[in-house]
Amino acid sequence: MRYCVPVLIALTATSFAATGGAEETQPSSGNVLRNPTGGYTHRTVEIPPGSRILYISGQTATDAEGRTPADARTQAEIVYQKIARSLADAGMSMADLVKTTVYLIDPADVGALIEAGRKYNPSGKQAGTLVYVKALATPDVRIEIEAVAAKLP
Repeated sequence: MRYCVPVLIALTATSFAATGGAEETQPSSGNVLRNPTGGYTHRTVEIPPGSRILYISGQTATDAEGRTPADARTQAEIVYQKIARSLADAGMSMADLVKTTVYLIDPADVGALIEAGRKYNPSGKQAGTLVYVKALATPDVRIEIEAVAAKLP
């Protein structure tokens, strides 16, 4: 019979310095480690015990009739509106987001995504992941975002 022995590993976060691309390593003891080359934040979010947790399925800009706007800027706006509406329906707000996963088919759309994100979620305290994919649900969908929110009752 084989046994798995848990191993504790000390983790560090790595970022690149603003000049020269030199690697800078910082211990991950704090909640936030900033990347000096941009707005990306290495973030860990802990959900307090007793919180209500809401999982929002991947949202796209496709309407009930199956229409999706062609441009990424409009799609990003609609997707964030849908997330905000889902949160409001659950008695929550963007401030309650703890995790988002963004799927994009075109790296050129990241600017539209960031713009909408700053508009609808200016504090942006959630953990997040950005994934580039070959395709989404339908050929006209450029952006999809799934989210997790948590709120103390």
